[in-house]
Amino acid sequence: MEAGNVLDEIVPKPESVFDIGIPGAWFDFKDDIYDRYGLRFGFSYQILGQKASATLPGATYDTAVGDWWGFLTKWTLLDRGGDKEGTFVFSMFERGAVGNNAVPSNFGLIDVGSLTTNVEFTTWDFEIENLYWEQWFNSEQSKFMLRIGNQVVTTLLNPFRYKDSRVSFTTGPWAFHPSVPYPTFGFGTGFKWWPERQSGLYVAGSLNDMNGDPNLQGFDWSTVERGEFFYGLEFGHDWTRAKDDYDHVHLLLFYADERSTRSPDTLPNKAGGGFRVAGEKQWDPWVGFASYTYNTAQGGGVTGTFSEHVVTAGAAFRNPAGIRGEIAVSLLYMKPIDEIFDGPVRDEYGLEAYWRMSLTQNIWITPGFRLIFDPALNQADDFIVMPHLKMRVAI
Repeated sequence: MEAGNVLDEIVPKPESVFDIGIPGAWFDFKDDIYDRYGLRFGFSYQILGQKASATLPGATYDTAVGDWWGFLTKWTLLDRGGDKEGTFVFSMFERGAVGNNAVPSNFGLIDVGSLTTNVEFTTWDFEIENLYWEQWFNSEQSKFMLRIGNQVVTTLLNPFRYKDSRVSFTTGPWAFHPSVPYPTFGFGTGFKWWPERQSGLYVAGSLNDMNGDPNLQGFDWSTVERGEFFYGLEFGHDWTRAKDDYDHVHLLLFYADERSTRSPDTLPNKAGGGFRVAGEKQWDPWVGFASYTYNTAQGGGVTGTFSEHVVTAGAAFRNPAGIRGEIAVSLLYMKPIDEIFDGPVRDEYGLEAYWRMSLTQNIWITPGFRLIFDPALNQADDFIVMPHLKMRVAI
């Protein structure tokens, strides 16, 4: 989800298990600040706990617990509500392990032997993530948005309504999708163009530095001089009927250069590219979705591109029992890039299921589980169960 849209969603909503929340005066105050100054802001805390029924021999952990907290601001300084609206987006977050547990971003690969893991519950100090300017150029016929500054590619490219790992799918191929060689937060520029405002057809593109690293380097744009970039171009279409009620399809083309950061000489690090095609179809309250990714890049900006072929297919049921959220389940197939690994690896299969529910108007909880069949890097186990529980608080 795009950073600015996250703030727009932090408002009290009904249809929770307990229809209570932060007093309305807090949101009245925030609305008043926006009306006066064009400033929106929000705070959030999210935590993820996982446990594996089996691990690699000698693994340090069989559980992972990580949290992620901080704040996000969106300051509209130019032509607020107009066709030339300009907005400054800024956020700082801290992410890390809780207690004597693995950090979730390492858990699946290092301790369990799975080809994929959660990516976004990682480890870094209180660091700048987003710091960019978003400029719109709209007309009666078309819309165009340009973004430049510190950002992450996934907020602009490769949309999927259940990709937010804080509340929806937890594992990489459904969320951050590490089989696309995205860099982490760093300097970049991107655009999105709707040639006809009402048609739903769009083109989006992004050029991002492969060497940004909030954990090791903090806020540093000097690495742009190395000329190592991620290139993405996407063609898509939304069939919108109402808010949160739509169908979607897109084709993403991508290429990534080798990188100079994140252990470039000891971890996989080879330039490459590929494509991803993905789609969703809604039959209210049901949503079906599927995707296929082909990739040749090894390592990627977040050292997660270990797979050549990735297939997902699943379905979701919206607002079960009248509670805001969804129940979702999806199947997974991953074929590793064999030349990355010294030892034997195998194709990996999996399933993830979860129930995202609005516990209160400002708290989400998401229980779920992941099933791993033939974990690619773990020859000792053919089947692993990994339950998880997540919570997100946003005000």
